[in-house]
Parts: sequence; C-alpha cells; structure tokens
Amino acid sequence: MKHIITVIFMLCSLWTVAAPLKAPDPVLTSGRLVVGTNDDIYPYVYSDNQQKPVGLVIDLWHQLANTAGLTLEIRVLPRVQLATALANGDIDVVAGLSRNPEREQQYLLGPTLVNVYSNVFVHRDLNNVNQLQQLKPYLIGALQQSANSVSLRQAVPGLIVREFALQDDLYNAALNGELRAFTAQDRLSPRFDRIKELQEQFPLYRKLPLQKIELTYAVLRNRPALAAHLGQAYAALPEGFVEKLERRWLSGISDENTVLVAMAEGNPPLMNVTPNGLPQGLLVDLWQLWSDQTGIPIAMVPETTTEGLKTLRQGRVDAHMGFPVAGKTPEGVRQVWPVYRLMSSFYYSAGQKFTDITQVSLPIGVFAAASYVEKLRQDYPVLQIRSFEKLEEMIRAFERNEISGFFISDLVMQHRVLQTNANAYKKLEQPRYQTELQVLVSADDNKLADKLRQGFQAITQDQLETIEKRWLARPETGFYNSFRQQVPLSPQAQEWLKNHHSIRVGVMANWPPMEFVDQDGVFKGVTQDILTKLNQRLGTELVAVPYFDWQLLVQDFLDGKLDMIANMADTPERKKQANFSLNFWPSQWALLSLGHTASVASMRELSGSSVAIEKDYDINLLLQQQFPEIKIVPTSHYDESLELLQQGQVNYAIDTLMVTGGTLRKPEYSNLRMHLPADMPVTPSLFAVRKDYPLLLQIIDQGLRTLSEADRTEIRNRWFLLDFDPDLAQDRVYTLVLQVVGAGLLLFAVVFFWNMSLRREVGLRRDMEQKMRFMATHDDLTQLANRALLQERLEQAVMQHARHQEKLALLFIDLDGFKAVNDSFGHDVGDELLTRVAAMLKYCVRKSDTVARFGGDEFVVLLTGLLDRDDAAIVAEKILLQLAEPVQLSVSQVKVGASIGIALYPDDGIDSNGLLKSADSLMYLAKQSGKGQYRFSR
Repeated sequence: MKHIITVIFMLCSLWTVAAPLKAPDPVLTSGRLVVGTNDDIYPYVYSDNQQKPVGLVIDLWHQLANTAGLTLEIRVLPRVQLATALANGDIDVVAGLSRNPEREQQYLLGPTLVNVYSNVFVHRDLNNVNQLQQLKPYLIGALQQSANSVSLRQAVPGLIVREFALQDDLYNAALNGELRAFTAQDRLSPRFDRIKELQEQFPLYRKLPLQKIELTYAVLRNRPALAAHLGQAYAALPEGFVEKLERRWLSGISDENTVLVAMAEGNPPLMNVTPNGLPQGLLVDLWQLWSDQTGIPIAMVPETTTEGLKTLRQGRVDAHMGFPVAGKTPEGVRQVWPVYRLMSSFYYSAGQKFTDITQVSLPIGVFAAASYVEKLRQDYPVLQIRSFEKLEEMIRAFERNEISGFFISDLVMQHRVLQTNANAYKKLEQPRYQTELQVLVSADDNKLADKLRQGFQAITQDQLETIEKRWLARPETGFYNSFRQQVPLSPQAQEWLKNHHSIRVGVMANWPPMEFVDQDGVFKGVTQDILTKLNQRLGTELVAVPYFDWQLLVQDFLDGKLDMIANMADTPERKKQANFSLNFWPSQWALLSLGHTASVASMRELSGSSVAIEKDYDINLLLQQQFPEIKIVPTSHYDESLELLQQGQVNYAIDTLMVTGGTLRKPEYSNLRMHLPADMPVTPSLFAVRKDYPLLLQIIDQGLRTLSEADRTEIRNRWFLLDFDPDLAQDRVYTLVLQVVGAGLLLFAVVFFWNMSLRREVGLRRDMEQKMRFMATHDDLTQLANRALLQERLEQAVMQHARHQEKLALLFIDLDGFKAVNDSFGHDVGDELLTRVAAMLKYCVRKSDTVARFGGDEFVVLLTGLLDRDDAAIVAEKILLQLAEPVQLSVSQVKVGASIGIALYPDDGIDSNGLLKSADSLMYLAKQSGKGQYRFSR
C-alpha cells in the first residue's frame, strides 16, 4: 500500500511540473495593443485622403486604449483576412464586427460599442418601391462577408444579391446602372470620388431600413484576461463619450452646437425633400427662421414620421420638426411648441357614391403616425383600419382596391395628389379630424426645449404669414392666418383666463394720441386699439384704467390694484418689480424746436443744447449713454416740456413721433417744427405684467405676436395722419356769424377774411401732413428711403419674388474714408458728402429699385427682378466706379470709396431680416479684405 501511495504522489508531482503555468496576456505585459480593422464601413471606419484610418470606431478605440493604459496600433486589413490575422496572433483584437450567435461561440465578444442601422439605398426612379419585398425583381448590391448580405436574403427570400469586395466597386456598379439598390450603413461615404452623383441618384430619403446591427469587438477565447481588461476599460469611458461620437460621425456634423432635426419627408407643402436631397417646405422655412434668429445652426435629417420619432428616442437627432400628437405625448419625448395645425378628411374614389363612412366595405387607410387613429376607432368601431408609413404605399393599395379610401390632411392632399389627379377623388365632409404638429425633444432635454420655445416665441405674425403665403395657394385658410381671429391658447392658459375674468391695465389719460380720455370721458388712442385687438384674438377682457398721475399709477400696480401697465420702460429696477411683454409698438422719437431752428440731421448736432424730456421715459438712459454731451432737462410730463420750449428755457423737446405729430396739429403750436435725426434712438413699447402672473405674460405675448404690420399701419393711419376736420372749421364759422349778426358789411368782410384764413390753414395743414408722411418714411438729410420704408419694400419684394421664383439682390454699402472727411472738415461737409453720394447711388440704379440710407454712412440698395447675380455685380461695379472719382464739395475735393456686401434671394435668405443680416456680414468681409470691393456669399 505504501508503494502505491508513493507512486501516486510521484505521478501527481510529475503532472504538476508538466502542467504549464497560466502566463499573463502578452498585451498586458508589453502594454502594446494591435487592433485590426477593415476600412470600408463609412462612417464607422474608413481611410481618409491621407489613407489613415478614421471614423467612429477608430476614435472609440483611441479612447478605449488610453483608458486601458495601452499603446494602440491600428492595422487596416482586407475584410476576408481579419479572422486569419486574429487566429495567427498578428492582431490582438478585431476592432468592429456584428454580433451574432456563431461569433458568440467562436470568440470572446466585448460589449456593444454602438448600434449600426443598415439600410438599402433605392434609386430615385423607383418611386413605387417602399418596402423590401418590392425589391425582388431587381439586382441588389452588398459587400462580401457583411451581415447586410445575410439579412437581406433572410428578409426577402429569393432576392438576387450581388456581392462586391470593395465599396467603391459597389458604388460604381450602382452609378453604371448595374444595380437599382444596394446596402449601406446610415450614410454614403464622402470619400467616393463621385459622391454627389451617387447621392443624387440614391438620395437619403429613399433609403429603406434593413436591420439594427450590434457592433462589438472580438478577442480569441484563450485570452480571457485581455477581454476582461478591455471590458473594464470600456465601462470606465467618460460619461456621454460614445453619444458624442455618434453625434459627430453619424450626423456628419462636427459642430456640437448644431441642432439635428428629424423631418418627415413626403409631406409637401409642409416638409419635403427635393430630387437632389435638399429639405424644403413651410416648416423647413420656419425652422430656418428659428435658426437665423437664435444664431443656432441646424441640420435636417429626412425620415418617415415614425422613423424620425425613433431616431429622436435613440438620441441620434435632437428634435422632431413636427410630430402629430393627440392628447398623450409619446414615451421618452416631450412637447415643446405647437408648430402647425391641420384638418384631415376621408378621400375615396370619384366613382363611388358614399354618403357616410360606415358604407365602405373594404378597410380604410391611415398613416401609422396619425394622431386621430384611436379617436377614429372609438367613433367607428366597425371600420377596418390599415396603417401605412408612406403616402405612396397607401395610394398603391387604393389603386389595387385593397382599401376603400384613406384619411389624409387636406393640405397635403391638395399639394401631393389633387394637383395632378383632382378628378379621381372625392372627400366626405364628415368625419374630419384635427391634427396638431408638435416640436418634440427628448424628455430630459430641458435646455434645448427652452431654446426652442424662446426662439419660436420671438417669431412675429408677419414672419409667420410671409412663410404661409410662400407655400399655400390660399394663405387665408392657413393656420397662422387664423391667429387674427382666435389665437390658439394652451389648456392651462384657457383655465387661467376662466379664473381671471377682468384684467386691469393702467394707462395715462393725458398722453394723446397714445393714451388719452376724450371730451366724453372715453379712453382712446393707440394703446386702446392694441387692447381691443388682443381682446378679440385672445378672448380676454383687458380693461384700461386711466390715470392722470404716473407715479400713482405705478404705486397702484405695485400694490396689486392693477394687473398690467402699458408703455412702461423695462429698466433694471423695474425688471425686479414686473415681467415685461414683447414690443407692441416701436417708438420712433422726434425732436421739436421753435420754427427758426435749423434742420437737425444728426443727434451729434445737439452737443451742448438743452433738451426737455419726461423723466420716466426709457430714452433718457439711451441719450445719456450715446450722447453724453446733450444737456437733458427732466420734466414731469410732456406739457411741461412744451411749456419750457415755448418759453425758450430749452432748445428742444423730445417725445414719440405720434405724440409730436399730434402736437403740430394744434394751432397754438404752429410756431414749432419737427426733426427726425437719422441716429435718433428707437425704443420699444412694452406691457409690464405682475410678477405673480407668468401665465398672463405668456398669453399677452401670444396675442402680441399676431399683430402684423398691416394692423400697425391701420392704427397708425387712425392716429397719426394730420387730417383737417372740416366740421370743426364750419363750427368756427357759424360761431363767428352768430357773434357778428347785424354788423352788415362788417359781417361780410369778417366772414370773408375768416374763411380765407381757414382755407389757408387747411392748405398749410395738408402740406404739413404730406411733409410728415414723407418724413416718416424718408431720411431727412438725403431724402432717400429710411429703414422703415426699406423694410416694407423688401418684405413685399420677397413675397412677390417667392411666388414668381425670381431673384432679388440687397446691396449693403458702407463708405470707406467718410470718417476722415467728417473729422477733417466737420459734420456740415460730411452731410454734404452724404447728399452727393445719395444722388450718385440713385443715378446707378433703375427707377424701380430702392436706395435707402440705413444710418450714418451706410446705404442699402434693393434690386428687384434679376435674372442672374451678375446683374447685381454690374450695379456694384458701377457704384465703385462712380466713387473712384473725386467728389467736389464746397470746401475741398475729397475721395471716398465703398465696401459692398451683396445678398441674393433666395440663396442668402428667405426673408427681409435674413437678407439684411447676410448683406451686412458680407459688407464687413469686403471691408476686411481690403475695402473698395464687393462680396457675394459664394
């Protein structure tokens, strides 16, 4: 027995010695990791112009190796050699491959690095192909040994798939007409030398989703220590690192500030994609306007409606342009802004004679994302409903008599189907369902939600209607146009108004024509007209409460006796006491002086002069900041300012253009004259709202956004024009007649001469009216159009050119060398030069064009009805040629030049503000590039 035990012990010892010790992994010993990859999966891994591997997976492995404390070497190998290189130990890891059961058995697979969504890109001519099954008659391309090839054959049994070793070979075959579709990842590779041609023939919006691939990495099964070390390093990656990589590489946007917006293509005129892949439509313009106003760049990602929601939930886009929502918000996202509202109807064959939807025998079609599907099921439980992702699929099912008809928004139906095939369809008047398109963001993205909300709130009614007019054949039926009748309020706002029936608004009783109480005790003026329009559109009861004492008005507001104050300045101190609304009436300020005072072209000319102005006006602070050399005399009210002016105690009095215009209507102030300097500040008119009424502020702002320029013009014409009242003159004549009855010839003489005086007064007032109308729209010095008139003409021109698909140009001109002339010879000579330049600019353009003085030595020229941008270049060259010649002035001969920025519609902007902003920026580029030249954007 002892010998047996000895033998067993010796055998065990020998086995222990013979058994190899478990050695550490060579990568962990050397600190050097070799990763193998192919380079034909854009944008995950591919070779750049220097043949270096780049892409999402490459960036991820650099960070992963750094976190693991390893030195990384990347080897690019053909796809078919990766498995052999891993087995032979030439590489330690395969950088990226799809996860499947076979590989789970063969390798140690890491965590999922990223989800890859593969697609089938379909040729643009295959309009009827909207499902993978419809590809069966065609030859489809795929890369060798790719998961896409296997998945495609599984999805469509019997499909003919041609495999290619190289991606460029696949792309070339598609362009040569050998393939009508091919598999690829999210995007086509831009390194392909014919990428633009490929994108045009196989546009992004025609892709069909194939599968989701879990991209992971592979290590040999006999290297568990390396696999464990890499897994720990992946778990320790910085939070959000992979998401940032996905954003950069999968969107093609390197700027982290760019907002990615999913848009539902195939829904004109709201949102669609042109044949060359460019987004267009009403909501596209609206989002672009949001981008222009906020300064935040956007990029639009065409998808189907439901795919767009899916990509938003996945975090691959930041927002959805407009998703149909009814009641409950989709899971994982939040509503931000009601961007549009539609009505949907049931359309059926013109050969049928339905009078009620329950008469249909076949199923009815609806969009899968339609917000009214559940309501339709509740209203008509007997109906069979069939869902579709795209309109083309629904139309084809209708033509094959698979469905009796379909529900679709009237607006999309009009632009998508009825324009070419109007006689084939009828619609039922009932039922009809309302759809609200909501801007969506991720449920936890509060920061972006606030930015979106603020940007959309700032868009004016005029801008909304301009967009609607551009895209709708009948803009009067549009959603934005309906705001004039009734502004859509949120349920919370409607509930708040139910609990606050009457809202008291503090106003002044002695500030005509803005705010005043007439002889019958009725409050009137601009503010009352604004309140009336708000009441009509909001369903509110805003009640004006007149005061003669401003300080008492403010105190009552602070004591809670008033809910709002009209025309209050938002000074830092008052912002602590109240919230302030949007600007409802831009206040153009004007100077009044005695009649013998010389014309004032610039506020700089008032240096050393005394100016009376009401102490509570916000323009006081602006004047102190911009023109400190002016002596400001504060007054308690406007009448005091006029009294000081009449007594000669001040040189000028300041108030708004409308108030000073009303003053000049009165005979007792006929000795005064008005001045409108080009650099006179323009300030906003605001409503102050109680701090504890934030919902009221939102409601008021919604109403104020509906005030269009047409509304303001209507109000302005009512209170600004200096029409002479003939009834008043006649009363004065009759009174005079009664007073001198019995005076015989003396009566006749007095009446005769009095009537002559009245006629002269009428003539003078009419002349003054025309002069003030001109002053309100023209620059006082150069007699050119001012900013207001330029803006009006530019908006009209944009609207007209959009309808007729014409070009217009905006030239922003800044004089080079003007400051030197002004400093050397004085402001009078500078004004003389500006007058000469204005005449020269008018000479260089057609009578149908507009030349405006924008301010200081800046001018803007509006050129309409252009055939090409060369037409604008010719005018710019003509201006530069004219300015190249010396200008003879009264004191000397001077020479100036100009820097010109040229913005084109629609290339550089689709509205007046965008064009002005673009032209201004281009002007600065021209100036920075050496002056004396003009610049286009491209």
